[in-house]
Amino acid sequence: MKTLVALAVGAMAAGSIAFAAPASAGCQGGWTPWGGGTICDGPVSADGNFERCQTAGAMGFGGTNCFILNVANANPPRVGP
Repeated sequence: MKTLVALAVGAMAAGSIAFAAPASAGCQGGWTPWGGGTICDGPVSADGNFERCQTAGAMGFGGTNCFILNVANANPPRVGP
């Protein structure tokens, strides 16, 4: 039983590290016990593009979607550093 608990704790820690936003990302959002979401934007490149990752979840279900946007077309506006 102790081994099972240790494996579960290790998996949760590894999952939170694997899906964490990059250190240079600017994030905005919120969570409630029933769900929520976060938008994290990466640094802007020379051509005005940046990576946006949106995470959403509700009652244990959810996921993350990352895509490339341009500063001129971002809606909502960029929330970066």
